[in-house]
Amino acid sequence: MARNKAPAIGGAEATLKKIDYIEEEAQNIQFAIWSNRPVSARKLLKNLSKEVDDAEGQIMDLYRALSSLERSLEELEELSQGDRNAWDLTMLGLQHLREGNWGAAADCVEGAVASMGKDGLERSLSTLGRHLNEMGELSDIENIALTLVNQGKRNLDSDLAAAAKAFEDAIRALGPVAVSEAASPFLVNSFFMSVGTTWPEGRDHGLMVITLENIGDNNISTMRLAPPVPYGWSATPKMCEIPEIPPEGFIEIGVEIRPSGSFPQTSLLGTSLNITTGYLANYGQLKVQSRVENRTPNTMKGILLDPWMPEGFETLRLPLIENIGPGDVVHVPVETLNLNDAVGIGS
Repeated sequence: MARNKAPAIGGAEATLKKIDYIEEEAQNIQFAIWSNRPVSARKLLKNLSKEVDDAEGQIMDLYRALSSLERSLEELEELSQGDRNAWDLTMLGLQHLREGNWGAAADCVEGAVASMGKDGLERSLSTLGRHLNEMGELSDIENIALTLVNQGKRNLDSDLAAAAKAFEDAIRALGPVAVSEAASPFLVNSFFMSVGTTWPEGRDHGLMVITLENIGDNNISTMRLAPPVPYGWSATPKMCEIPEIPPEGFIEIGVEIRPSGSFPQTSLLGTSLNITTGYLANYGQLKVQSRVENRTPNTMKGILLDPWMPEGFETLRLPLIENIGPGDVVHVPVETLNLNDAVGIGS
């Protein structure tokens, strides 16, 4: 099937204007520093940082939208003329993005969605809505996307442009994860993840810190992760949205956690023990180890650890710390079992 390049629609100019603005502001900051004007330089730097963050957000939105379009079109057995036009624009948009021309890439996204026509748009909205409804508990972003999908469906007959805009906004937020079921990241990637919790003084909540480092050779796809909180506890946010992570990439996420009911801070074990658990995932093989620190002036005895395990894995036995002295730190390995391997489903 021949797939010719489709022309982009004037987004290059917007890209160049954004780049020129950033470069000009960078020069102004240098001038302010040379002129011994630190307050002015700090203000300029703050504004410039916001512009750079906004530009980075726009690029990630475009990448998610184009990746979502690419995957949804790849799943079709036959392509209509509208689908072929959408495919051409999607491929061209990805090329523009690789070249740093995100203005033209944005035009390609709009053109690709418009090329689908009513039938293609209806099919895409239905597919996206079905996947979201099958995901169980949704994050805030996913709930917004589902609302957009429902709005798009309602507008199909009365306002096709509004329906297309709703679909475009939904895929910009969600990306390819919502289009097709993703395999567990612990089965198809190589990475190190750690989960630890601290309890800031004077606060009614703990702070769970999740870190993830890509130690493999391939990108880790975007994914969603429910914070591993105990039963009956609440987490904010309820679902973590993790962007694509390149090789050697690193991300850190903070999640507020609260126990059910009202507990005095002194009764929470987390204020006495500092526990961080590390997960070394290597394409279905999982090594787990917990670091436990006694933060009290007393020896603690008989501590049974029950670390969180990702779906598809279980602990063979719960590790027991017989005693740990004041201020001491112990590292406890956790024996794990891949349930797919255990029943002969794995490799």
